[in-house]
Amino acid sequence: MTALLRYQTAILLRSRRWIFPLICYALLIAVGAAGSTSLAETLDWSGAMLVPVVAFLTRGMLTAEPDAARACVAAAASPVRAQLAILIVPLGTGAVLGLAATVFDVLTAEAAAAAPASGLPGKVTAAAGHPGILVAGLLIALVCLLVGSAVGALCNPPLLRHPAAAMLSTLAAIILALAAGVSPANAAIGHSTAQAATPLAATWPGTGALAGAACLLVVTWGASVVAATRRDTWSVSSG
Repeated sequence: MTALLRYQTAILLRSRRWIFPLICYALLIAVGAAGSTSLAETLDWSGAMLVPVVAFLTRGMLTAEPDAARACVAAAASPVRAQLAILIVPLGTGAVLGLAATVFDVLTAEAAAAAPASGLPGKVTAAAGHPGILVAGLLIALVCLLVGSAVGALCNPPLLRHPAAAMLSTLAAIILALAAGVSPANAAIGHSTAQAATPLAATWPGTGALAGAACLLVVTWGASVVAATRRDTWSVSSG
């Protein structure tokens, strides 16, 4: 599995399909940092923006490898492991982006203290003095990370093969994931009013949002792996 992850990571880097999501995420968190009023609000925004970024990273990985190369990898390592490696790499990339965004938010957002010290050290010290805000922000980012990966797996090959349908479905699913009340991501970030009223209080996404995001990820990944297994098994046998 380690070799597969290295192989898929190399594909992601060489294909340069990470550049557009990275630039978009950087612009989005910069906009969020400029328009927010507290560290908690900034962390909420950065976490929410992981949904489209991870969805498109996953889409890029699912469409990056030629069919012939994918069939060879599936024959050598098994279709299940090959597909899981494809899904794990963008998930891990999104996690790295989320951690980097958290550091950026701590250094640029309003300090998490009523009377913070001046400069960047003061912001870091204030954030360390309110660990609940950081942990809550990281949990919200985790929920959105899982939802974004689920969206990418559900709306792209091997489940949806037509390029236009896959792109439109991905965009629609991202909007629903952020706006629909039944979405775990929406449930995790749907407390902006409470955050504005008490900017120094940590608000948690809740076990329901975490469990829902985890279940959604398992179901969509499972469907993607099953579809990939059938496709790659047929390709190997027919080849």
